[in-house]
Amino acid sequence: MNLSERLLHIANMIPESNCIADIGTDHGYIPIYCIRNNICKRAIACDIKEGPIKVANKNIKSYGLNTKIETRVGPGLKPLKEGEVDTVIIAGMGGNLIVDIINDSIDLAQQINNMVLQPMQHPEVLRKYLVCNGFKIVDEDIVEDSKKFYHIMRAHIGESDKYEKEVYYYTGMKLLEKRHPVLKNYVEFKISQIENIIYNSNKGETSERHNYLIKLRDEFKDVIRCL
Repeated sequence: MNLSERLLHIANMIPESNCIADIGTDHGYIPIYCIRNNICKRAIACDIKEGPIKVANKNIKSYGLNTKIETRVGPGLKPLKEGEVDTVIIAGMGGNLIVDIINDSIDLAQQINNMVLQPMQHPEVLRKYLVCNGFKIVDEDIVEDSKKFYHIMRAHIGESDKYEKEVYYYTGMKLLEKRHPVLKNYVEFKISQIENIIYNSNKGETSERHNYLIKLRDEFKDVIRCL
């Protein structure tokens, strides 16, 4: 099975597990890949809609993995029972939605050994939620694919200090520590994006939002000097 760059990097972030759950599984590619590559012994593929589950079931059957991958329909973490999985993957949706999914099943989320999370937008929202709500980010990766940036993080219950600067919720502390080779491209992209927003805004604007963007841009510029 040939995974996209994004899915391959997600799979590489998953630790060896007894049972994983893929939330929003879509085609079921992550569970299939993990079973075939001995990353886990069993898997549960979940989706809120019947359609993707039907596609996933077809793919699972084509690889002869019906006895190792179970499919379930339901929202977020709701289809899971306490203690049956040690790793959860929530990928391919916005950072705000991932926050809602974790928050809606917070007791279960706190018991899971590892959560592998990949927001399509607003990684800063997800990082801030994790850090400020009793979770610890233990590893991070970032992928540039087709001119888009995908942040991947692995987290579990644990104490974390709030980040000193707002920009760190965008860049991720682990990515900074690694001096990840893709991070510089991401920071340059964010500087350009923010400067365009500032330029196209009302020149006389002194709103809180405008000042926030100027400060954030300057923090990104400080970061790039360290990469």
